[in-house]
Amino acid sequence: MIDRLYTITAFTDNSPGVLHRLTTTLTRRKVNIESLTVSETEKKGVSRFTIVVKLTPELISKVTKQIDRIIEVRHAYFAENADLVFKEIAFIRVSGSPEKRHEIEELAHRYDATVTYASNSGLLIEKSGSEDEINSLYMLLEPYGIQEFTRSGRIAVKKEI
Repeated sequence: MIDRLYTITAFTDNSPGVLHRLTTTLTRRKVNIESLTVSETEKKGVSRFTIVVKLTPELISKVTKQIDRIIEVRHAYFAENADLVFKEIAFIRVSGSPEKRHEIEELAHRYDATVTYASNSGLLIEKSGSEDEINSLYMLLEPYGIQEFTRSGRIAVKKEI
């Protein structure tokens, strides 16, 4: 069976050790985490873990059930990309000589990115979107000289509850 991209969402108590128990559950099954984001929710004391993994359809169900059995986990489920609204955010620092700066700014704006900071040595571009959108902009900016790159993990919600 071929691995597919899944997003596991786990609502947990906000307490020490939960991250360790979640990652231990995944590493025992030799599951590589593609992306991990943790944030507060609208409920006091509850955290939301958004974990992106590549697994077979059979294994994603088993892993999610194991996560759901962790004491601090209130509820866990998995979803495929088609069932989610999701985004990431990235910062891309690009070298920008004065003569190339306008080109870089236009390219950023064409891809719905913003110039967050400008200095004599270059531009810091902020892009939110899908992994593919961020990767596309990265590749287009490479010829200008990328000095630094960082991206967040995925945040996601189901399209329908």
